[in-house]
Amino acid sequence: MRILHTSDWHFGRNLHGQDLGDSRAAFCRWLLDTVREQEIDLVLVSGDVYDRAIPAVSQLNEVMDLLRDLSSATQVLLTPGNHDSASRLGVYSQFLRGEVQVCASVEEVGKAREYAGKNADPGVLIYPIPYLEPDLVRSTLSPNDQPLERSHQAVMDAAMRRISADLKRRRSEGDLRPAVV
Repeated sequence: MRILHTSDWHFGRNLHGQDLGDSRAAFCRWLLDTVREQEIDLVLVSGDVYDRAIPAVSQLNEVMDLLRDLSSATQVLLTPGNHDSASRLGVYSQFLRGEVQVCASVEEVGKAREYAGKNADPGVLIYPIPYLEPDLVRSTLSPNDQPLERSHQAVMDAAMRRISADLKRRRSEGDLRPAVV
């Protein structure tokens, strides 16, 4: 299975007051060409799709165009980063079950997304982790009714414990597919 990992697109960002539209367009062309030429089976986008939580409509349209084009060639899994709004990026995630999926829910941390391989390839397990803002997730990720410590380390440790537990269970049941976090 061929996986391309990318992040930090920052659609909507300007550099020293200059619009980066031409650079974004070149990146989109490069990404699409690479996916097609390299026969990529899955594109993982790990956050910061947008440069701000509430992107301009023009940026929304650019990203939607890119995702439409990508989904015609491969599967795509997006997770929000610290610049994205998880609720806005994930607003349609419950409806996206085809070639484009968004994992923005903290409750999904520790649940593998399964991607099938082609021919003899067994496929892969993907454990997406959206950006975890400690103040917003430390209660949700806590294994008991006491919030976790208010730190990135504490919430990431909790996320990794969930992933490890799921993967350990799968391994004990004979699932030997590669896992990507």
